[in-house]
Amino acid sequence: MIKSLIDRLRRLERALAAALLIAIVALVFVASSARYLGTPLIWSIEITQALFVWLCVLAADLTLQRAGHFSVDALANLLPPRARLVLDVFNILLVGALLALLVWYGVVFAEISYGRPLPMTGVTSATATAALPIGFALMLITLAEQLVARLHGEARKDDEPVTREVM
Repeated sequence: MIKSLIDRLRRLERALAAALLIAIVALVFVASSARYLGTPLIWSIEITQALFVWLCVLAADLTLQRAGHFSVDALANLLPPRARLVLDVFNILLVGALLALLVWYGVVFAEISYGRPLPMTGVTSATATAALPIGFALMLITLAEQLVARLHGEARKDDEPVTREVM
């Protein structure tokens, strides 16, 4: 049951990230065209920035799910499997503690920004800042999933032989 719930959450997350990217590109195109035609959409920057915050935190979690974040594991690769597992669990717990702290402060920040409207649209700033605690919570779910997988002896995603993108 939990697996199917997480799978649905992941599909929703990917669909939302794709929709946000399409919306941002479309809005920038429309706003640029309108500005060129002499009728700028002054509210478009605010909306684009708010959507971009949401896209960034969703993309960060999607990258975490693929173990795509930058890491230096030259020394960790020299460890025997049991010690590597201990190191992996320690790292997951350390990052999880940081994310839990960020969720807490993200909620505080969203509450503070709730009373501050965006200048052009009048929409509360919390529409953008709420992305932070939600995104960090999604990353916590991903880390919990990875912790359970590692404790059950599943290989790390970055150990799997796949073609990795390099930027």
